[in-house]
Amino acid sequence: MKKFLIFLMAYLVPSVTFAQLAIDSLGNVRMGESDSNSRVSFNNSDSISTLYIKSNGKALNINTNGNLNGLNTPATGIYIMSMKTGNLFSKGIECYSLNLSNSSGGAYGLFGTALSSYDGHSYGVVGMTSGNHFGAGIYGTINGYSYVDGRYAGYFKGDVKVTGTINGTVISSSDMRLKENVHQFGSDKDCSVLDKLELLTPVTYNYKDTTKTSNNENVNWSDICEESQGLDSLDRSLLLEMEEGKEKPCQVLQKTHYGLIAQELQQVYPDLVYENDNGYLSINYTELIPIMLQSIKELNAKVEQLSSPAVRKAKAVETETTGVDAAIADAAGMDQNVPNPFSGKTDIAIYLPENIQTATLYIYDLSGKQVEQHVIEGRGNTTMTIHADRMDAGMYIYSLIADGKVVATKRMIVVR
Repeated sequence: MKKFLIFLMAYLVPSVTFAQLAIDSLGNVRMGESDSNSRVSFNNSDSISTLYIKSNGKALNINTNGNLNGLNTPATGIYIMSMKTGNLFSKGIECYSLNLSNSSGGAYGLFGTALSSYDGHSYGVVGMTSGNHFGAGIYGTINGYSYVDGRYAGYFKGDVKVTGTINGTVISSSDMRLKENVHQFGSDKDCSVLDKLELLTPVTYNYKDTTKTSNNENVNWSDICEESQGLDSLDRSLLLEMEEGKEKPCQVLQKTHYGLIAQELQQVYPDLVYENDNGYLSINYTELIPIMLQSIKELNAKVEQLSSPAVRKAKAVETETTGVDAAIADAAGMDQNVPNPFSGKTDIAIYLPENIQTATLYIYDLSGKQVEQHVIEGRGNTTMTIHADRMDAGMYIYSLIADGKVVATKRMIVVR
């Protein structure tokens, strides 16, 4: 045995010396220039990796406790300093995570979980930028890097989705220096903004809970923990703690919402509707504001026109020369078709006084060609049903004419 130990020491000493690996009297290990504040120190001036670890499980497992041995110091699992001296990027941590299997699951470049059992705050990932130069605490991108145009806590190049609420002031870039092809917005020759807005139906709705599994049951972290064979005791305890302290139900799912249907708005103002990679549609509600302002201006112009002395005098003359027909036309009415847009059938509510002699509903395409006409026999409150099987997809104009006078004109949309 003594001979074997002497042989082993004789073999290791030259190897350690050749690799410049040293262990001092306190048990500190160093290779190259030492760091007096580190138990293990490597100094590598070459372009090759200083440390390479290959593992089928956890390549590196670090457990730190800031209060160990009565020391009241912050617990830092990994501390990295990367200094930029050339023209290239300086990266503190560079992560690549590849999903090379056909099974379900994902790949996370950096995954952070923070759990706090007592008073205080916990953060999965923290990013901070300091100094007076442009930059961002957290930078997210879909494709490629780009320089930011200011100082931000978070900067994202690409679409961002939030399933909860956003607290803060939402602003949009609107500087004239950033715009081109600027034109004053208003009504076109075929349809006023008011007419287009009448085609939209405000609705109330609730969001579906898309966090449920295919069998319509909520994911149970405890079951996942029991079924997972590759989790150690620490991982299992974290998952169980997540199950016991899971967050309150999402208020976005609980509350009733008010808005528009994107497919309907797309027929009227397609530039306000966006489609994501999954084919779902979203609405830019912010840019509805100038459209609503324009509709208010149009409404004010109509009110001023109808209240002018010349218009009031003309209506009085019309009543004297035509008898009761003008009053009859004012008394009749027609509502917007419901639903709109429609693919099967839609209903139009109509009111006609008893003394109306003839009433007809005419439907035209946008070129002005008449596609349908329906004689209305009933009086009082009545409903006309329109079927879409005889109409192509598109927008149509329909008018109610009673005793030779136009009572109302509206628009309907047929979709497929």
